[in-house]
Amino acid sequence: VGIDVSEWQGGEIDWQQVKNAGVEFVMIRVGYRGFETGLLNEDTHAQSNYKGAKAAGLQVGAYFFSQAISQVEAKEEAEFALEILDGFRLDLPLVYDWEYVSDMARTANVTKDELMRYTKVFCDAVEAAGHQPMIYFNRYLAQSHLELTELTQYPFWLAMYSDQMTYPHRVDFWQYSDSGRVPGIEADVDLNIWMPRNEV
Repeated sequence: VGIDVSEWQGGEIDWQQVKNAGVEFVMIRVGYRGFETGLLNEDTHAQSNYKGAKAAGLQVGAYFFSQAISQVEAKEEAEFALEILDGFRLDLPLVYDWEYVSDMARTANVTKDELMRYTKVFCDAVEAAGHQPMIYFNRYLAQSHLELTELTQYPFWLAMYSDQMTYPHRVDFWQYSDSGRVPGIEADVDLNIWMPRNEV
């Protein structure tokens, strides 16, 4: 059982309470690209969230919210995330979180072929740096912008808000709620289940 957090949850998380409530892992947003400006930003609570979660004994992974519109930008995002994580030890993957925002966003006209290239560029850079890459998506994005059969070398993180898993593809993380409540966090928080693959 895990959560993912960003500056939207505020900076006063009581990580020991979170751990005592049964949370075992956390995915921390390290940064994002603005969907209007295209500027790169570090999440204002990335550092404190990492230190607090680690001190409480949680397993920690990270994610970057992408709005890349070129392979150059995807590589830039990976390098930006890796720079923020310099000196951090991740237990879980560094995730590529590219999302369709709206028809007004700078990414509105990105095609499936383009996003596939961006995804591979980001993941290759993460892997080259010694981290496990992972891909985040919802059902719409998987159907419209990703060819999952060409990305099976990476673990998947699915956002599907439901009390039952009905997705037909194998996923490793399932974000099943975006309105969870966890002791130690005042705001709503995303809830996740990690389903590790059994090694044969």
